[in-house]
Amino acid sequence: MIFFEIFMIVSVFLTTVYVVFILFFNRGLSKTLRIRTVRKTKPSIRISVVIPVRNEASSILHCLEDLANQDYPKELYEIIITDDFSEDNTLRIVQSYIEKSKDRTLLLIRPGNENPERTGKKWAISRAVEKAGGELIMTTDADTIHGKSWISSFVFLYNSFRPQMILGPVAFHREETLLQKIQSLEFMGIMAVTAGSAWFNIPLMCNGASLGFTKEAFIKTGGYGDNFGFASGDDMFLLTNIIRHYKPGSVLFAGDPHALTLTVAERSWNGFINQRIRWISKNRGYSDPWIRMFSLLTWTVNFLLLGGIFLGIAVPQILYLTLVLWFGKILSEYILVSKMAEFLDKKYMTGYYFIAQVFQLFYVTILGILGNFLPYRWKGRRIRK
Repeated sequence: MIFFEIFMIVSVFLTTVYVVFILFFNRGLSKTLRIRTVRKTKPSIRISVVIPVRNEASSILHCLEDLANQDYPKELYEIIITDDFSEDNTLRIVQSYIEKSKDRTLLLIRPGNENPERTGKKWAISRAVEKAGGELIMTTDADTIHGKSWISSFVFLYNSFRPQMILGPVAFHREETLLQKIQSLEFMGIMAVTAGSAWFNIPLMCNGASLGFTKEAFIKTGGYGDNFGFASGDDMFLLTNIIRHYKPGSVLFAGDPHALTLTVAERSWNGFINQRIRWISKNRGYSDPWIRMFSLLTWTVNFLLLGGIFLGIAVPQILYLTLVLWFGKILSEYILVSKMAEFLDKKYMTGYYFIAQVFQLFYVTILGILGNFLPYRWKGRRIRK
């Protein structure tokens, strides 16, 4: 009985702490999303848009066309496509596009005869940053869609506050299957926490599909530091380095619909599991105490709730308490997710919210453990821990 009592006390305490954090981030999200429009700002700084690519033949052309049609002055931004040893027709497509457009602001960087161990997204971005001529560097992925004011929205925020890093909103679109809809809702929650935590100067997350940072900050902080051994996490490791080197307020979230980047959720279960294992695998490299604490808190709360449901089969009191705690967690997160859904014009997606919560309870708990040990596939490579 002592075990059950301790279990219930710990569950109540940690779930309450988690809910308080979520409500705290909800307040920050509300303040962040007040900036709803791109405001006229005098174009004055040079921008370098970096697109790391590996086997992106099916999507790179559309991405380049999006970026070529930005409303920011053409002479003030460049697009750098940096290759990570692609094995398909990506480079041929990019080279053909550059030749046809005759655009001198388009640059293709190949790894050449570089050390074969210098593979991965971090090395590809590092090579691009070295050659970038922009004061502000923006990164994105080849399989993304951007509005015509994507660059302008970042420049407005940068000119207004001079942050060292800008976190852009990212969302899924064209959700067709239940799996994709669940991922979309989960990603809304991730973006909401990203925005809400950044408002209070404790940014917990970011996404390389829509990210801005100064070249000066990248060089000064050492870029990705000692984290090249992790196949993933280019965005998060740079975030933690900047947090460590600069004062509070150096990282801002772009709460502007024009800053939105769209991408597609994983279509298959295999792709989903590999993606989540990749995300989890980089947790060991985080040095920021807030990020480590909130990641551990999130996993622990899900573990306790799932464990409470199974223990409740033998002890009904635990089941009743667990259901109350789970309801509190669901409600607090719904407030956060629904606000982000409204920002993204996706309120219709909240109809799948409860299904997503049930799914999340199991997958976060299970993959949160196995993800630290299992290998995964990414961009045609098999990554072992």
